[in-house]
Amino acid sequence: MSDSLHIKSISVKGLFNQFDHDHNIDFNQQERITILHGINGVGKTTILRMINNLFNLRIYHFNDIPFEKFTVKLSNNSQIVVSRKKSNDSYVIDIEIDGKRLNFKNHNIDKIVSRLPWIEKVGDAVFYDRRTEDVLPLEVVIERYKNKFPNENFLKTQEDLRSKLGNIPIQFIEASRLLCTANEESFRRREIITHTHTVKIYASELQKRITDTMAEYAKKTQELEQTFPFRLLEVSENYSDEELREHIKALQSQREDLRDIGLLPETGLAPMDAKSIVALESRHAEVMNLYVKDSEEKLKVLEALSKKIKLLLKIINDKFQGKKLHIDEKKGLVIRGKDGEIDLTLLSSGEQHELVMFYDLIFKVEPNTLIMIDEPELSLHVTWQNKFIGELKQIVEQSKFDVLIATHSATIVGNNSHLMQRLSVSE
Repeated sequence: MSDSLHIKSISVKGLFNQFDHDHNIDFNQQERITILHGINGVGKTTILRMINNLFNLRIYHFNDIPFEKFTVKLSNNSQIVVSRKKSNDSYVIDIEIDGKRLNFKNHNIDKIVSRLPWIEKVGDAVFYDRRTEDVLPLEVVIERYKNKFPNENFLKTQEDLRSKLGNIPIQFIEASRLLCTANEESFRRREIITHTHTVKIYASELQKRITDTMAEYAKKTQELEQTFPFRLLEVSENYSDEELREHIKALQSQREDLRDIGLLPETGLAPMDAKSIVALESRHAEVMNLYVKDSEEKLKVLEALSKKIKLLLKIINDKFQGKKLHIDEKKGLVIRGKDGEIDLTLLSSGEQHELVMFYDLIFKVEPNTLIMIDEPELSLHVTWQNKFIGELKQIVEQSKFDVLIATHSATIVGNNSHLMQRLSVSE
C-alpha cells in the first residue's frame, strides 16, 4: 500500500430510515479489494453513491438519500461525518471534518441554475450548455459559472470542503454501463438524447491511444536515427558478446509479443539470430551495441500500452468462446469469429459487460484511485463470476488502485470471504 491517502472505513446510520450499518465497514488495505455483500435492498449501491457524492463534491445529492449519519475514516486518521437533518420543511446537510463543521443549506438548484439562460436541465442534476454544446453534471456547471452565482457562502463552502477532503480520486463503474449518452446534432436540436454502445466508444478510444503511441514511437525512431552517426563516435561502453546475445534475444521476444498483440506490423524479415554474434570486431561491436540500445529505447515507448493490451486480451480471450478479441490500429477493438469479423454491438450483454468493465479497469484508471464497481455479476455466467476477483487482482497488481465492489453474488466472492464486508438486514 502506498503512502497516498485512502479510505480506511465507512459506516452509515439510518439508511432508508431502516438500516443501521453503523459498525465499521473496513476497507482491505493489503489486497486493496473490498467486497460489500448483501441481499437486494440493504443499500450497497447507495453506499457507493454516497462515497462518490462526497469525494466528487456532489453534496446536494445527499438531500435525496434518506439517512442520518454517514462516517468516513481516512488512512491519515482524519474523520468525515455527513449528517442529514430536518429543518422546517426541508433538509440540511452538515459535514464535520475532524470536528470542524461545514453547513450545506438546501439551495433550490433549479432556481439557481435558471439564472443562466443558456443552461438547460435535461436530467437529474444533468444540464446542457448551449454555449459549448456540452452535457454537464451540476458540479461542472457550478465550477464553470461560479462567478454568476450571487451566493458567496455557497461557493466558499464548496471550496472549503474541496481543500479539506484531500485528494482521493473516485471512479464509479455503475450497473448501467453498456450505453453512453452521445452529444450529437440531434440533441442540439432539442430532440431526444441519443445513446451509443460503450464498446464502440472504447474501440475508438483505444484506436486513438494506439495512434498517439505509434506517433510517439515514430518520433523516437526518427530522433535516434538522425543522431545515430554522432552517438556512434561517442560510444564508450559496450556489452560483452554474451550480454549482446541476451539483449538481442530479449528484443526479438519483445517484437514478437508486440506483433502478436497488433502493435507492430509483420515485416516478413527473418529475425536476427543471436547465436551469430561471436567475437565481433570492435567496429562491428560498437555499431551493434548502439543499434540494440536504440531498439530497446524505442520499444520502451510501447511498453505501458502493450502491458495493458496484453492483460485485456488475456482476460477476455480466456472467456470468449468461438470468437476472439484482437487489437487493430484502425479500429481499436475487433472481434473475429470463424466466419470473420463480428460487430461489437452483436456481442451478448455478458460479453459486452466484460469488455466494457475490464477496459475501464485496465485503461481508464490512474494509480491510487478508488474504483467502485456496482454489480459486476450482471449478465455473467457463474463460471465468469467465479473468475472475476482473480482477474481483478491481476489488474490491481499491475495498476495499483483500490476497489470497492457491491454485489449480492456469493459466486463473485468465491473463496475470497476475507475481502468481504457483509451488510445485514438485522442491523
